[in-house]
Amino acid sequence: MNLEIRWIEDLLALEKTRSISKAAEVRFISQSAFTRRLQHIEQTLGFQVVERNFRDIQFTEAGQVLLSTARNIARQLHETITLLHNMEKENNLSIRFAVAHSLASNFFSNFIKLFPGNIANFKLEIIATNVNEGINLLKEGSCDFMICYADTQLISTINSSILSYMKIGETDIIPVTLMDQHQHKKFNIHQNFPLITYSPKAYLRLLVNKLLIAEHLNYRVLYETDNANNVKDLVLQGLGIAWLPELTVSNELSAGQLAICDERLIYRNQRIYIFKSNLMHRESILMLWEKLIQHQSATDQNHS
Repeated sequence: MNLEIRWIEDLLALEKTRSISKAAEVRFISQSAFTRRLQHIEQTLGFQVVERNFRDIQFTEAGQVLLSTARNIARQLHETITLLHNMEKENNLSIRFAVAHSLASNFFSNFIKLFPGNIANFKLEIIATNVNEGINLLKEGSCDFMICYADTQLISTINSSILSYMKIGETDIIPVTLMDQHQHKKFNIHQNFPLITYSPKAYLRLLVNKLLIAEHLNYRVLYETDNANNVKDLVLQGLGIAWLPELTVSNELSAGQLAICDERLIYRNQRIYIFKSNLMHRESILMLWEKLIQHQSATDQNHS
């Protein structure tokens, strides 16, 4: 038995319209021809796909399973076509990075300095994004690398046949507040405080929420954003407390502008990873990845 692509398109059209006549219009065939196609699907599979005793089309239990598979195949086909289109469109000397918002400035600029010989002639493109969106961009071929925070739970969901990854750094995520003119912390994290935090889908928001719940902290959300630099600016204006990557506020901590609210509430050693699609084989991508592997190997040897 061969699964025909047109079956998928027919079933999805039927799901969308819930009408054989309208589905036939979407597929640019007559109603009778569409009905014959549906009957052929059922005869070939050996089970009923749609109920016949409803005014609107209803899928049987087996039909629902088949429909779910059809959606997955259609989505995978769309992602593959998008990937091929983007691969063809992009110049071989371009390197596109999707980078977590809070890593797009200080960390990324220092990261790039490690490889001046490899990237001197390349055009670099940077997309600041959140983790989930960045992973999707990578799978679609809309970027070549994704740099973001990740934990063991996220890493466990990565299909190693599709994406490669390696750890390239780590930082503490620390709760900070502005120091007032008397060098006192403006807010007390153990009293009701205004929280400046990240958008609900952001990786750091999930991390911060775990700490807030575990420690039973009393807070009110003042501001939400994907951009860690916006969070930092609002903390420096004295508007509230926020958990920020230590690498983004190290200068302000050293200068005494900001202070750590409570050392016990630091999320320590948050790992930073770089991801690469295994479907991308452009020379520039492979060259930089090989350089990263060499650098990581040398770093590991120095620490051993």
